[in-house]
Amino acid sequence: MAFLRFSRDKRGVENFYLEQPTTSRRGKVRPRVLYWFRSPPDMKVGREPFDPDVRRALEAQNPDVTFDWRAIAETPIPSADADKWRDRRRAERAAKHAAAEEESAEAANGEADVSADAAAAAAVTVTASAVVMPSGVAQPAPDAPNGGDATRKRRRRRRGDGGGASNAPAANASAAPDPAITEPSGD
Repeated sequence: MAFLRFSRDKRGVENFYLEQPTTSRRGKVRPRVLYWFRSPPDMKVGREPFDPDVRRALEAQNPDVTFDWRAIAETPIPSADADKWRDRRRAERAAKHAAAEEESAEAANGEADVSADAAAAAAVTVTASAVVMPSGVAQPAPDAPNGGDATRKRRRRRRGDGGGASNAPAANASAAPDPAITEPSGD
């Protein structure tokens, strides 16, 4: 007994498959495609998928298959509007991500409140270029370009030179010799 399978791709192209279930040597039942009709979306002009000429040709080529043309013609074809499930799924996924980000932001705000209280208790004054500690010694701000927090993880580049050792200041090259240390003379 042949049956109709219908599908519509993301561009709206409609595919009608007339299939017959067949059994393989291993006992698996798989469909065998007897006829395939492809049509552009919402096509109002042209022939029907199963016109009388096609029906006669299919019956002649497959004499051992029974065709119930009335049941095949009355098979309900889903409307194109029913394929909006992708948009609905994307909207649900976006809502889940927004809720997760909001929860993480709330958790970060809670941690920031605790760290802000600790910073206020330490009475550290922050300016745009430096952090002034209570002792009066200016230190570079953590987000200053050449300063930085020593505990902050350094980012690495994926490609290219990456700046490596050539961009890092040499420790010995910039250090001036100490005038208090004198080398012994070889007199």
